[in-house]
Amino acid sequence: MTKKKCLYLAGVLLIGCMLMVASIVAEKKRTVVEWNGEQYRLEEVNQVDAAFARPYNKTLDDLGTVAVLAANGAAYWLVILLIFFTTKGKGTAFGTMLFDSFTYGECCVYASSLYHLLKILAGRIRPYMYFPNPSEKGIAEGDFCLSWPSGHSFLAFTAVGFMFSWFLLRFPKSKLRKPVLCVFLLLGFSTMLLRMLSGNHFLTDVLSGATLGFLVSTLVFRVNNAIWGRGQSRGEDEIGSDQNPA
Repeated sequence: MTKKKCLYLAGVLLIGCMLMVASIVAEKKRTVVEWNGEQYRLEEVNQVDAAFARPYNKTLDDLGTVAVLAANGAAYWLVILLIFFTTKGKGTAFGTMLFDSFTYGECCVYASSLYHLLKILAGRIRPYMYFPNPSEKGIAEGDFCLSWPSGHSFLAFTAVGFMFSWFLLRFPKSKLRKPVLCVFLLLGFSTMLLRMLSGNHFLTDVLSGATLGFLVSTLVFRVNNAIWGRGQSRGEDEIGSDQNPA
């Protein structure tokens, strides 16, 4: 890789780091809202979101966290394992593995920074505040007014978007493409559903988070890939292809 390409990639990473710093500063600077003890009125929420609003459920809250961790962990390890153990040229495989792992980490940096910033700017009240017995932890930490967008959905679909682009540009003919992407979509939609059922987010929160997460990871991956100059894999290196079955 040339010095010019390295500088371009460093620039993309720098922007992500700047966004991360901005989100950390915004979090420290934000005024923690104190709840006055009065239940918010669901009638003040738009009809679509109000129809899907639910009271707080800690079990479903924890399951939503498990789902998003599973999606992101699976994306990271699939990039490493599928490339390294199914591609013939180990030297090329190692370089691609490092680059794609770095890019995925970069996608997560952008995603985490952006959804934190958007939450602070929007300051939307979470659904569980419109019902009795809201989350005590959310109230104590001032998290109850950080509903939009859904960070869990944002990160889950960061993984989904990355894997869509990854298979499309690296291994478009792989027999593993459809089943793997179906699993990631299942994890992504499960995360969205659990965040709503747990009372943490409205429908528009999860839809916005999922859309933004998908777009961010797709954009970062494609920008990095264009800088690197690596196109689609050739037939003999296809993961799960007839030439080199997984």
